[in-house]
Amino acid sequence: MSRTNFQELLDAGAHFGHLARKWNPKMAPYIFMEKNGEKPPSVARGFLNGVRTGAPIALGYIPSAVAFGILAKTASLTIWECLFMSAVVFAGASQFVAVNLCMVGAAMPEIVLTTWVLNLRHVMMSSALAKRFLPSATMAQKAWMCFEMTDESFSVAAMQKEEYLSHEFEMGLNLPGHFTWTFGSILGWFGTAFLPDTVQNSMGIAIYALFIGLLIPAVKGNKAGLIVTAAAMALSAYVKWVPCISANINKGLAIMLTAGLAALLGAVIFPLRRRTTDD
Repeated sequence: MSRTNFQELLDAGAHFGHLARKWNPKMAPYIFMEKNGEKPPSVARGFLNGVRTGAPIALGYIPSAVAFGILAKTASLTIWECLFMSAVVFAGASQFVAVNLCMVGAAMPEIVLTTWVLNLRHVMMSSALAKRFLPSATMAQKAWMCFEMTDESFSVAAMQKEEYLSHEFEMGLNLPGHFTWTFGSILGWFGTAFLPDTVQNSMGIAIYALFIGLLIPAVKGNKAGLIVTAAAMALSAYVKWVPCISANINKGLAIMLTAGLAALLGAVIFPLRRRTTDD
């Protein structure tokens, strides 16, 4: 009978005592969950938890998606161009900016550069969220989760109490929103024929109401979140209303600057305690 070695035990899912460096990375989320008295979720349960958590986001996307569809039709985009843009780009602010630039006759390099700068904030968001992906997640799964991530789903995912976020939860959180955004865009493209002008003009503000609705529960009773949010709002207002700054800075860079400075302030005032290997 052959002797069982250390690697075979790791491959079987075993972990050893309290030395985190000897844990099987695939078992990390379940170890923390058992420690907190929670049951490890199955694949189906993780996906359904994500769907349940992301349902308000998915519903909130519909008015803004309809507004984009209306804008796309006004800009003479075909239904297939509108559908392709919402399904592949899946970035509300960038889509609105790109279509508006097309309407004023901007050159393609200018459109690409502007939307790229506007979406640079996703680099920071993806980097922050990637630290909470399961160690067992493949590169393809990580890339897909980062592609599906939006401002709203990032905010919700960042508020989750779990040590790690599973691939199934992230898919459940983001896929319904991707579907409703694409469906809403198609609905808006066709809706220009029957929706009143007042309804069409009011669709664009829905995304702000959605984000405020997600923000308030997150900062309620959370001193650190409240201070960081207030700092971001103050910095954003300063950048917006000071002429010498607003006239010389791109909107995407302004978002990155205010978010980065507010996050830095929060990190300095409320530093996280580093987990030791014996915790």
